[in-house]
Amino acid sequence: MIIFEKVRYKNFLATGDVPIELTLNENASTLVIGKNGAGKSTMTEALCFALFGRALRNINKPALVNSTNQKDTVVELWFTIDQTRYRIKRGIKPTVFQVYVDDVLLPAPASLADYQTLLETTILKINYKSFMQIVVLGSASFVPFMRLTAASRRDIIEDLLDIEIFSAMSGLTKDEIAEVKIAGDQLTMQRVLLEEQLRMAETFASQLDGERDDKLATLRDAMDVTQAQIDTLREQQSEWAAAREAYAEVPAQHRAASDKHSGYATTHRAIATREKKLEKERVFYTTHDECPTCEQSITDNFKRARFLVLTEKEAAAQKALTQCQALVDKYAALVGTHQLGLDADVKLHRQIALVSGQVPIHTQRLRELEEERQATLAPPAAPVDVDALHTQQQEILEQHTVVAARRSVLDTAMTLLKDSGIKARVIKHYLPIINKHINYYLTAMDFPIHFTLNEEFKESIQSRHRDDFCYESFSEGEKKRIDLALLLTWRSIARLKNSASCNVLVLDEVFDSSLDIDGTEEFLKIIHALEHANVFVISHKTDSLIDKFHHVITFEKQRGFSAIKA
Repeated sequence: MIIFEKVRYKNFLATGDVPIELTLNENASTLVIGKNGAGKSTMTEALCFALFGRALRNINKPALVNSTNQKDTVVELWFTIDQTRYRIKRGIKPTVFQVYVDDVLLPAPASLADYQTLLETTILKINYKSFMQIVVLGSASFVPFMRLTAASRRDIIEDLLDIEIFSAMSGLTKDEIAEVKIAGDQLTMQRVLLEEQLRMAETFASQLDGERDDKLATLRDAMDVTQAQIDTLREQQSEWAAAREAYAEVPAQHRAASDKHSGYATTHRAIATREKKLEKERVFYTTHDECPTCEQSITDNFKRARFLVLTEKEAAAQKALTQCQALVDKYAALVGTHQLGLDADVKLHRQIALVSGQVPIHTQRLRELEEERQATLAPPAAPVDVDALHTQQQEILEQHTVVAARRSVLDTAMTLLKDSGIKARVIKHYLPIINKHINYYLTAMDFPIHFTLNEEFKESIQSRHRDDFCYESFSEGEKKRIDLALLLTWRSIARLKNSASCNVLVLDEVFDSSLDIDGTEEFLKIIHALEHANVFVISHKTDSLIDKFHHVITFEKQRGFSAIKA
């Protein structure tokens, strides 16, 4: 678990040359207040900049430098992981990036990017996306988990569950598979060349036995047969290409018929819905003698008049349904007919493709036969060492066996390392735990819904009456409760895995936006009950919140610079 202890910064955003230093692990809950622009959120920006070298908000790195002093921006962060003390120092103008381990400077790699990677993967074991989901929740910088893409959601979950290593292993395995494939192709090519050399050696031996003329005749016959095969294949290509022209208009006709079919099917459903509404109205007048809204009596004359109208409308609807069904059936038949044409065209296309792949093979064979014929016509060459070729062939076969076995192992490993492999099993194991935590926090915030994430991290939300909802169907206050429940869940999972777990939780103006009084009270109970957590709440609600925290920090502007009020 990461225990953030202290952060100190100067010439950072609105902070001047006088450093601001904040202790991060002293109080269980701290309220941070001050006027707009006083620097309340700067501590969070400093924390993010120290860890990742970037701002929380979408601003350029040079904009972090105090606009008045324009230099000597320095942020330092102290934290402990498993009894080991760390200190990160970053600066702009001049650029500084140093990591100290127990007060000893960690040697920097060749590039700052590699140094940052070393910090995130070896020491912090948390990346920027995960940091945003378990440490900071704010109105300006926080992107709720439910508004992230599926890929970003998966990245965060993999990082929290310590399974992102499988993604790295998958990449390495994929690279090695490519290398093994190249090696296998090279060995295959060498084997084919050796086989060809052996064949030519045997042919040369037969020439020495006086069979040269017979061989030349055989080669000529083979070349004739191969050429005839090539001619036949090309004729088939031409015939099938001409046959495909008959289906040129079929795709457009198929699309038009499909569109008509879909349109009439939609109209049919609409008319059927209208007919159901008419039937519902008929049942209402049949079973009611009094209007439930105005409590006035419904007379028989009024009912008869309505029944006449309903009968006419139902007859019209039934007629329209019959006509529409006929059109649906008509265009369904056309779609089926055109689909047959499409299938026939696809079949012709595949036949052409198959033949197109065979022509080069026969052409290559014809070229090889011609080369062999020329070699036969040429004066006999020096005898070939057939035994040496056989020995070399055996060595290549053994190497090929080794490469094939390695490829089989890598293919198996690649299957296991896919998203549907080991990672899916780990995620499937933790999904019930994740969903249990989410619903626990939702219940604690008096929001009685059943929230479930599936293996693709898509939500399924049901109310007490089992109605299905999605995240965007809720009000802003209800969305905020879901966001808070997810934030606390990720912290719980991180702590359970002891990977991305940390003590600091920053809530930036969460209580100033969408939470009502009841939601605020319930959430305050939750954060006060968190174990091993130091919660910082940045807010403008000083009157209603100031007596609910263990500690209060007030920021103010002094001579144009942000400072902590004494």
